[in-house]
Amino acid sequence: MNDTTLRQWRLFLAVAETGSVAAAAEAVALTQPAVSQALAGLEARLDTALFDRVGRGLRINAAGRQLLPEARALLAQATRCETLFQAPVLEVSLAATHTLGSYYLPARLAAFRQRHPDARVDMQVVNTDAAVRLLLDMAVDLAFVEGPVSHRLLSVHRWHDDVLLRVVAADRQAALGDDPSRWAWVMREPGSGTRNVIEQRLADAFPPAQRVLQLGSGEAVRQAILAGAGVGYVSEVAAAAALRDGRLKTVPGAQSRLVRPLYRLHHRQRGSGAGERALLASMAGPAD
Repeated sequence: MNDTTLRQWRLFLAVAETGSVAAAAEAVALTQPAVSQALAGLEARLDTALFDRVGRGLRINAAGRQLLPEARALLAQATRCETLFQAPVLEVSLAATHTLGSYYLPARLAAFRQRHPDARVDMQVVNTDAAVRLLLDMAVDLAFVEGPVSHRLLSVHRWHDDVLLRVVAADRQAALGDDPSRWAWVMREPGSGTRNVIEQRLADAFPPAQRVLQLGSGEAVRQAILAGAGVGYVSEVAAAAALRDGRLKTVPGAQSRLVRPLYRLHHRQRGSGAGERALLASMAGPAD
């Protein structure tokens, strides 16, 4: 039986990403029979079905999902080999958590594009759990996250420090009282790096669920606190303007200021492309 080809792997990814042979064929400018034949050959070579047939479509199964990151890595390596002696195209994809994606990285990405105007940069802003999943699936080159991460396939570098301040709307400060167990709180959702840090630092003092309003982004938390929804932790960089103009006030006391590290993550099994290396070089400095 013949060995698998890069063409088969590329068509496998096309079908996995589009969900049908017809859509994959259109995406790669081939006929449907050619795509079907390539996919059937790959499944025969592996002696494993990679998709479940559902009506006229295909749904990737557990075996196919297990194969996806390996296929992406294989094709990425092949692409690097093919372009090894050509002028590198600077292309880099990132996953970043909300504070990093909204406040720390945009200026650095802008500076990178000024140095490399033809570079292609894509950044997804998600929570820490989602960023780790994207990196493990090799769907992005790098991840920048707020929460602590430990995984055997990921290298973790401390990149920067951020400060979380406990704040409340200025017109709600006087009504708070001195008992934190009676405060209404505004928090990020479980799975976010900010929430993980707060849960770890507050430990037994973490408020009960009925006193917590959960929101899916740091900006939503900031806006809800400004609207008087309760007390919450907001990154110092995000709260700075509202603290200066007096709309937000810090809430003093124990654990009112939490310093947390920010991390840069890379998949150990994935080589660094030219775009990734250029981006990291442009970001090198005291913060790194």
